[in-house]
Amino acid sequence: MGAAWTEKEIVHLLNRTGFYVDKSSVSACMDMGKEETVRRLIAGESLTGAASELLPLEQIKADGKELKVDSIGDQQTYWLHRMVTSEAPLIEKMTLFWHGHFATSYQKVKEIPLMIRQNELFRKYAMGSFHDLVLEVGKDPAMMLYLDSNNNKKGKPNENYAREVMELFTLGIGNYTEQDIKEAARAFTGWSYNKKLDELKFNKGQHDNGSKTILGEKGDFDESSTVDVLFKQDALSHFMATKLLKFFATDEPSEEWVNQVASDFANTKNVGEVLSRLFLSDAFYNAEHLVSLIKTPVEYVVGILRAFRIPMSKGFAQASRKMGQELYLPPDVAGWRGGTAWLMTTSLLARYQFAESVAKRINNTLLTSKDYKLESTAAAEDWVSQYAQNAGVWYLGEQTSQVLAKYADETFVHSTQKAAGMKGLLQLIMLSPEAQMK
Repeated sequence: MGAAWTEKEIVHLLNRTGFYVDKSSVSACMDMGKEETVRRLIAGESLTGAASELLPLEQIKADGKELKVDSIGDQQTYWLHRMVTSEAPLIEKMTLFWHGHFATSYQKVKEIPLMIRQNELFRKYAMGSFHDLVLEVGKDPAMMLYLDSNNNKKGKPNENYAREVMELFTLGIGNYTEQDIKEAARAFTGWSYNKKLDELKFNKGQHDNGSKTILGEKGDFDESSTVDVLFKQDALSHFMATKLLKFFATDEPSEEWVNQVASDFANTKNVGEVLSRLFLSDAFYNAEHLVSLIKTPVEYVVGILRAFRIPMSKGFAQASRKMGQELYLPPDVAGWRGGTAWLMTTSLLARYQFAESVAKRINNTLLTSKDYKLESTAAAEDWVSQYAQNAGVWYLGEQTSQVLAKYADETFVHSTQKAAGMKGLLQLIMLSPEAQMK
């Protein structure tokens, strides 16, 4: 018997595949059924049929001023804008996943166009072939500059990229040797990127075409055939299955579940197919996995901005940085650690400060819209439930609900001047433990 398809399962799926769960999407998913909902998410199609036009960066304003392409801060703001307005949230979420997986920082690359080009590469392959993406990343100029493979020559191979492609990108620690790294570095020689000419070039004379032994296979390997060897390793599918499960499902996936997803990963052509099977599986909807992952700072910020339709500000990207996640500037090649690290004292304080700033920005006209109106006979608990759903927090614990209901009852339920109390309630909802989870 398959898992049920009720509001609970829909909210769980949308929490994991998007940034904000709104009532219209839940209703649309209920009508479509699980299979069509998952298909649309994977395909990047709107769940509700709504259209969204992505305007170029120069036409987007933050704090009332147009964004500039040559500012990394403005590029961060633009990507946040893209996540806030997109009707294909899973595509943006996977773009963010690949950014953390193939972590590359502007701090070292120092070339905004190259960081944006890499971002578009991740978006292009968001649901595509992981094999092809690994090949493309190896020749991506931003990655080449970041891991010093820009000048990888015969006789003096640079091992940085060869090490990370095995340790962090495909196989994981313990599934290769130092000699494998040295041999792979030889295989990757000959490629360079000229910043002045913006030219990627392969120089045959700088490529080591001698015999190499990589992960037990011997041959005259180059970058393409080396990647082929990596993809023959069982460790690769298990490594990627674990990462995808930790990102979308649970902090501690069982060995059985990892093996199942690894089998899917090894036997399907693209990541979209793997995720489709995951989101259609009964295991994904097990009660123990519901509201069990901590939202990343970007997810927290984007979800709130989507909920309250707040005009863009450059301060939002800065808020995410204070919470521990700065777009285009991961801490190192291993990316963000995530998990409970997101809720360290300073990071949690930054979430509180962001929630407070948003509450002040909420337009009073939003509070008079139909989604924020209840009958005069509505109890404080009804107001809390309605407002929590509007904020994208569909299920509050009993203790949280009681505390919030008491606040609502004392501040605005019985008052004719409701705006301040309403904003206060929304702020408290944003600060609730449940709002930090997905």
